[in-house]
Amino acid sequence: MPTTPLANIPNGSNVFIDANIFVYALSGQSPQCSHLLERCGREEITGITLFEIVNEAAHRFMLAEAYGDGHIKSINDVRGLRSKFSVISSLTEYWRNTERILSLNLLLLATEESILKDAQKERPVAFLLTNDSMVVACMRQYGISQIATADGDFARVSGITVYSPDDLP
Repeated sequence: MPTTPLANIPNGSNVFIDANIFVYALSGQSPQCSHLLERCGREEITGITLFEIVNEAAHRFMLAEAYGDGHIKSINDVRGLRSKFSVISSLTEYWRNTERILSLNLLLLATEESILKDAQKERPVAFLLTNDSMVVACMRQYGISQIATADGDFARVSGITVYSPDDLP
């Protein structure tokens, strides 16, 4: 299933927002992602996400900050950051970005046991990893049929419309 540009999300829509949208918006990598969050703020669309997705974004912000400060060798070097655990207390920007997410006009949902169980049913159907299958299970439980994401794996999921930024390098 092809993806549709973020700008095409109709006003009045309920849209699940994936972690990468927050990361690209708040790191300044995608004006389209930033505009989407602004639309949520103006209540043109209802942005919905899971607390777990906010935590995923916080984790990615922390790694990006540690990489940017030269503490780790790559943006995904979790092992390197663990080995320099004393550096973690000096990282602060990642939390500012996390607080920015929490201050947005979003509906934040908690993961319930039923979502975790239903996620297992989604994995073999669309060949999804655990977090992505949890997102799909959440969307189905709450009747959300649209997602904003830069993750192409969601294009394999039937019954949802995928909106993606097209301004990423």
